[in-house]
Amino acid sequence: MVEQLVVEDGECKGVITQTGARYMAKSVVITTGTFLRGEIILGELKYSSGPNNQQPSIKLSEHLEELGFDLVRFKTGTPPRVDSGSIDYSKTEIQPGDDIPRAFSYETTKFITDQLPCWLTHTNAHTHQLIDDNLHRSPMYSGMIKGTGPRYCPSIEDKVVRFNDKPRHQIFLEPEGRNTREVYVQGLSTSLPEDVQRKILATIPGLEKAQLMRAGYAIEYDAIVPTQLWPTLETKKVQKLIYSRPN
Repeated sequence: MVEQLVVEDGECKGVITQTGARYMAKSVVITTGTFLRGEIILGELKYSSGPNNQQPSIKLSEHLEELGFDLVRFKTGTPPRVDSGSIDYSKTEIQPGDDIPRAFSYETTKFITDQLPCWLTHTNAHTHQLIDDNLHRSPMYSGMIKGTGPRYCPSIEDKVVRFNDKPRHQIFLEPEGRNTREVYVQGLSTSLPEDVQRKILATIPGLEKAQLMRAGYAIEYDAIVPTQLWPTLETKKVQKLIYSRPN
């Protein structure tokens, strides 16, 4: 766990870990994701943590403030994960991969041909009513969450409130991998209490008997205010320190 940066004459020369080990480098890239002073929020529960109950990076956040960086508080969220064996896929619509594979790099020449499909289902009026009835238990609306959320990835609570004229919202069931039964319920990002999440799942076609493996949650975390970065993502205060903030 990196806790401090080695800064000499205005340049970042390396890092110092939790154990006191020093790693020197020509430059340092900080890619903290949602770990930087992370706090998980689930219903009325709030505790210090990185995603999926991994260790949060707290002292590095404090050290960045000591170096004079202004930090901002962001918020994002995740949906529940359910057991694939408890899903009734006959009530959903298969979403296969692209017929013509595409890659991010022109250098990619090999593609996975036996892709795992995703599956499409939708929320409905019963789902939305259940969410409306429990908004008072949502950290987003109780004031517990202070951070700024992502513009293009709203929680299901936010979608129901902001787009209350929509009779349904898309839910994609995405397998987490080939060697796990976990399915990522994309489109159902939420920080509502776990008991409410179970009831919400039961209203969605195909998920009536879905077994919850991991509850969805919100997470708040620190990020460096982007005006302190050059277009190269090198920080203005410390040379050879690059910060790649989460989306």
